[in-house]
Amino acid sequence: MLIDYISNEFITLMILSSLAAVMYVNKKEKLPALNLLRIVMILLFVITVVDEGTELAAKNMIPHADLSRHVRLSIIFNAVSYILRPVIVMLEVLMICPDKKYRPLIFLPTAVNTCIFSTAFFGSRIAFYINDDNTWGGGPLHSSIFITQVIYVLMLLIFSVSYFKEENEKRTVIVLVIFLQSVLVALLEYLNIITGYANQITALGILEYYIYITLVYQQEMRDIITQKEIDIARSNLLVLRNQIQPHFIYNTLSIIRSLARRDGRQAVRCIDTFSTYLKSHIGAIRSDDLIPFRKELENAKVYLSLVQIDYTNKVEVVYELETTDFLIPPLSLEPIVENAVDHGISRGGGRLTIHTHEDKAHGNIIISISDNGTSRSDNDIKDYTPLHNGVGIENTRKRLEIQCGGGLELNISESGAEAVITLPKERVGTMELS
Repeated sequence: MLIDYISNEFITLMILSSLAAVMYVNKKEKLPALNLLRIVMILLFVITVVDEGTELAAKNMIPHADLSRHVRLSIIFNAVSYILRPVIVMLEVLMICPDKKYRPLIFLPTAVNTCIFSTAFFGSRIAFYINDDNTWGGGPLHSSIFITQVIYVLMLLIFSVSYFKEENEKRTVIVLVIFLQSVLVALLEYLNIITGYANQITALGILEYYIYITLVYQQEMRDIITQKEIDIARSNLLVLRNQIQPHFIYNTLSIIRSLARRDGRQAVRCIDTFSTYLKSHIGAIRSDDLIPFRKELENAKVYLSLVQIDYTNKVEVVYELETTDFLIPPLSLEPIVENAVDHGISRGGGRLTIHTHEDKAHGNIIISISDNGTSRSDNDIKDYTPLHNGVGIENTRKRLEIQCGGGLELNISESGAEAVITLPKERVGTMELS
């Protein structure tokens, strides 16, 4: 008997055992509705045992039982099987039911099917009957089990597609396959064309659905991890932005004080320019988004205009802008410009060049800020340490990397210093400016 049972249900048992092994390996993962899935597996195993008993009873092969007892056992086994089968699909629907208010509707088809087939225990023939010679016959309401299963499979399809459509649209193909397989096997069984595969297809559907909810869970975990990484990156950016301290502010206030004594109009002009600069800085510090390069350049120009008011010797600024239609993290250009002015040009005067171009070979936007090094002698090159190298330059380098995958290099030579910003065009290109 045991050998016959294993032989008849071999595929079903292999799928269930494989699924049990996978679930054991992933037991630490908190998959949604995992307990319901375990109950479904147990119920299917019970159904395989009941089906084996049904077959033995139909063939009068149960030991120590006469014909009337075989007939009675056939009725019991058949009724139990017909009652339990829809329960499996019902539990699968409950796994992804989006709202508890739908649960009474979900239980209803099973309740109706149970009532219909339970009548067989009391000798009714409305669902099915077993003749005195132990042959099976279908009653007028026998098709209720097929209708019930189709209803549940439709619910499964609708709930799954609607519940996971936005984030897991491609994975709903798995649910569609389960739906088609279930409908096909139900039709073939009902039309008596191909029979005996209901348990195997059900086991396969359970395995497919486990794969489905596992994929959904893994995607949700990836989304959570990604969101945490984004939150960490934002926290780091907040720290970096809070570290930005324009050191020239103190010098500018001193300039305004001095100008107020000897040139009131120039002092007012300086205050207006300084006010504009501070407003730009406050807005930039609060922003997490990339901004157009033109806007960042305007901030740098405001700062340079203050420098030109302050410095007695001429500060020449040269703009060689081959491209400006791209994005850049806020306050990325000004700290480098400030560094070049303070330690490249200083009060001796000199030339500052801002150059932009596109490196098409590598798909990058290049920004270079260079000075002619008039304030340094050759002996000072080795000892040259930018004012913002501990905060401004390193701060800018980190923000470029975090926000757009960019980079910053500082090159010092006898002819001056050059800071080179590299921005990947795919992250900062004109397509993102729309």
